Amino acid sequence: MGPGELPPRELALSPRRLAAALLIAGALAAVAPVPAVAHAIGGVFTLPVPLGLYLVAAGATVAASFIVAVLVVRPAGRVPSYPTRPLNAAAAGRSLVALQVVGLAWWFGTILLGLIVDPISPIPAVLFWIGIWVGLPIVCVLIGNPWPALSPFRSVFSGLERGARLVGFDRLDAGLSYPEWLGRWTAAALLVAGVWAELVLPDRTSPTTIAVLLSGYTIVTLLGMILFGRVAWLRNAELFEVYLGWFGRVGPIGRRVVERRTCEGCSEECDPAHCVDCPECAVAAEPGARRPELRPWFAGLAEVGRSGWSDAAFIVLVLSGVTFDGLQETAPFGLAMNSLFGVLLPVIGPLNTILVVQTLLLVGLWLGFLTAFVLASWLTLRVHDAGQAPPPLGSVVGAYASTLLPIAGGYFIAHYLTLLIQGVAWIPTLIADPLDTVAPPLGWIPISAVWYLSVGAIVVGHVAAVVLAHRRALRDSASRPILAGLPLVLLMVGYTVLSLWIIAQPITLEPGTRPVTMLIR
Repeated sequence: MGPGELPPRELALSPRRLAAALLIAGALAAVAPVPAVAHAIGGVFTLPVPLGLYLVAAGATVAASFIVAVLVVRPAGRVPSYPTRPLNAAAAGRSLVALQVVGLAWWFGTILLGLIVDPISPIPAVLFWIGIWVGLPIVCVLIGNPWPALSPFRSVFSGLERGARLVGFDRLDAGLSYPEWLGRWTAAALLVAGVWAELVLPDRTSPTTIAVLLSGYTIVTLLGMILFGRVAWLRNAELFEVYLGWFGRVGPIGRRVVERRTCEGCSEECDPAHCVDCPECAVAAEPGARRPELRPWFAGLAEVGRSGWSDAAFIVLVLSGVTFDGLQETAPFGLAMNSLFGVLLPVIGPLNTILVVQTLLLVGLWLGFLTAFVLASWLTLRVHDAGQAPPPLGSVVGAYASTLLPIAGGYFIAHYLTLLIQGVAWIPTLIADPLDTVAPPLGWIPISAVWYLSVGAIVVGHVAAVVLAHRRALRDSASRPILAGLPLVLLMVGYTVLSLWIIAQPITLEPGTRPVTMLIR
């Protein structure tokens, strides 16, 4: 032991406790993800100042942004106004075809690989969980939404429609009406299944499991489009269309309708002269009916039209899922697992106990977040302008839920960007050797850079959310926008502190401390 080093801490376990610990460890190993952990970075960063100061400073910055927004932001008109720059239409057309080919090869190639590669191969997991599930949302936030072109379901259904017309059918769908009351609850239910599969499902990185998941989802999606029509199903029920459509509003590339007939009969009641990223027109538009354009980041969220309970549940679940993933690397999560584990273990066994406990904690976190957000929205509604009829609570909850998307985008970058970089770096090696189970190291990325990038992404996302929420309050509660915005601002300040604390747990140390070695004897 050298000067200044800490002695290893010894932990004495009785044979009975040791056997229980090994049983739990084995059960945890059975459900643990194989390819990589979220940050994909080894080592820790010793903070120059205590973590508490970072948390206070981040929360204060978000709170101060509300004061600045009150002083600077003015009520907006009915049509959002911001600078735009059209992108080259010819280049956009060529990229459309290329992305369609990539989307088909990516999705169905992942299914095929899942069926034929060795069970230990991580390539299907890297292609789906890293490339699609966490990679595409980050692409949406940093660039724009590529899914309208990438979507294999759009491409396959378009091919089926062309085939149906060749044999004499006017339309391919059965003509059933998608229930209006159902809203986007179908997409929310599929997101619950997806988040559960990502974070809880055993063997979720197994090639066969991924092939079955993607094949089953493909069948469900195509069947839904055949029964209810392409527009209705993609608009309301297709998980990735809704998921990436929301994230795409954060990014700097939007798509504006240039053929006004695209907006005819749109349930969003969009303005044909200013229709940008309308979710219904996005799926109804024919190729060439929309043009891509550059805009400021977050400006697309000013375009959000009608939204309701299902949209709020969906967006809060996105935020809850990435939060839950981070919480799994913290001590409080371990304590919660242990307390519930002791109760359920004698009844249902170790593996079932872990599945049940993780499911309960995931659902509990989602419902807790949703309850807090609905309460803050209800308080906002209570200070609505007295001269106007108050809107339904569902419309208020849905409208303000969209302001959470910058927070979700910032947290995705903080939590998953290094994992995405690792996945991209891994692909060439996996193509050469599909059985390579060792992810490429990211030692060339300083852990300090990861920490400060995480802090910046989280704070910027929350500041943008505060400004958007105040902008909404100016429109809906013009006489008392400060009081209307306070509940959500307080909620956002609290989540700033929580999310930054979660990010810090696996990658930082307090000043003057060192990791403690644990020995079992």
